[in-house]
Amino acid sequence: MGTFVSGYEGSPLAGYDQELGRLKQLLDANDVTFVPGLNEEAAATSVQGSQLACTLPGAARDGVIGIWYGKAPGLDRATDALRHGNLMGSHPKGGALVLVGDDPAASPRPCRARRTTALADLSIPYLYPADSQDVLDLGRHAIELSRASGLWTGLKIVTAVADGSSTVNLAADWPAPRIPPGAGTHVPTARLLHPTLGQLERDLVTTGSASRGVRAPQRLNRVVGRGPGDVLGVVAAGHTFLDVLAALRRLGIDEADLAASPVRLLRVGMPWPLEETVVREFADGLEEILVVEEKRSFLEAAIRDVLYGGRPSRPSPASATPTVLSSSRPTASWTPT
Repeated sequence: MGTFVSGYEGSPLAGYDQELGRLKQLLDANDVTFVPGLNEEAAATSVQGSQLACTLPGAARDGVIGIWYGKAPGLDRATDALRHGNLMGSHPKGGALVLVGDDPAASPRPCRARRTTALADLSIPYLYPADSQDVLDLGRHAIELSRASGLWTGLKIVTAVADGSSTVNLAADWPAPRIPPGAGTHVPTARLLHPTLGQLERDLVTTGSASRGVRAPQRLNRVVGRGPGDVLGVVAAGHTFLDVLAALRRLGIDEADLAASPVRLLRVGMPWPLEETVVREFADGLEEILVVEEKRSFLEAAIRDVLYGGRPSRPSPASATPTVLSSSRPTASWTPT
């Protein structure tokens, strides 16, 4: 098993390739090849080739993990290359990981970045780490998810995580995800013309939906602080969830106090595709849901589709009209008809 890393320097992942360059001896000892890209799309095309390496005659490895990295504008620039790479797919013994640096606060750049919708449009499932420990745990899960689904898988790294620091437990056992039966059978191919193209497009849609079934035993999306008197649910993903906890502490509600409070939280580690079962479980009995996210509605729309898509499971107590609120825009109240 080998690893190939390529990408383009830039904030908030500016230090990633610098560290890889400093650790050449360690990379060589662990069969990791690091080749910075001339630009973002050239790097993505190189990672695409890593998923074909073990399919060639005389291949020296059973599989190669391919890792692409870039900041949010780099994702924009490399969209075509990433779209073709994801259509071609990832190898079940390799896996393709897309590290996307995101900067919702737009500091110091004037162009505010938020690439969740771009990843979803590319049909790239993505996970959102809240801290350094999550980067390790969700990163490993993302690779396993890529192998099982045949899709490239993203990891959204915001500036607060990339530039921050936190303690990690390297000795902790990482629970491997449960892989549904029939997963891990996609074979990538560079034949992106018909008749092969039709099957690749069908696989892209079906495995994208199937990626919801690849779950860690501890669940990537978790309900926190469930209590019998809950009326308000708050949803947040990644580092934003830590911001919500900090805000609640300022109001005198610690995480240990949530079960006795009227507030219930949903911590989202995998925003897309969103797991529908946990959303219904979280919403059961609630009168109101507040979605805290960056800049524009994404999770809110996904949750609304789950709860109000003609399904019976939705927060609808007799004493109140259910609403879904979002902090991502000034006028955020939404009442179902």
